[in-house]
Amino acid sequence: MPIAVIVDWYGPYTSKAALRDEMRCWASGTRALYMGVRRGNIVNYVGLTNRPESRMNNHERLAHPDNVKFFCGEIVTRGIGGRRATKCKTDLKLAEHALIAYLQPAQNGTLSRRELDDCVVLYSRFFDARDSETPSNPLPKFPRVIAYNSWSGDWDV
Repeated sequence: MPIAVIVDWYGPYTSKAALRDEMRCWASGTRALYMGVRRGNIVNYVGLTNRPESRMNNHERLAHPDNVKFFCGEIVTRGIGGRRATKCKTDLKLAEHALIAYLQPAQNGTLSRRELDDCVVLYSRFFDARDSETPSNPLPKFPRVIAYNSWSGDWDV
């Protein structure tokens, strides 16, 4: 089933501890993504969680020394109803997979090699970490819209 997802990103946070402190305030069940970014504003790692309040406690890849900035993102669109084959919500899993497949982060090796099974459109909005309301542009080269057509295998950005 084709899906469109909107993600509100907050950051940058300059340490994993600052990211963890922010995500501890988020409720359990929140569909969240997070990114580690290395120098040059290159996305180095993308992850997902349904438990943002506890996920950051022990995360080896996010703690990698190449990661100098961190972002957390909340999926703000409604999810897909019904039964699912995995414990992870479909929209969250597809949003993470689309980001990884398109951006090819160095620390997401295995997922970046797998093809997406369906059409996905991902729209990203960024907000300042200080007040979570002011729009910002901390990653100027980060694509605001990523669209994948599973029929043709093409990306539109």
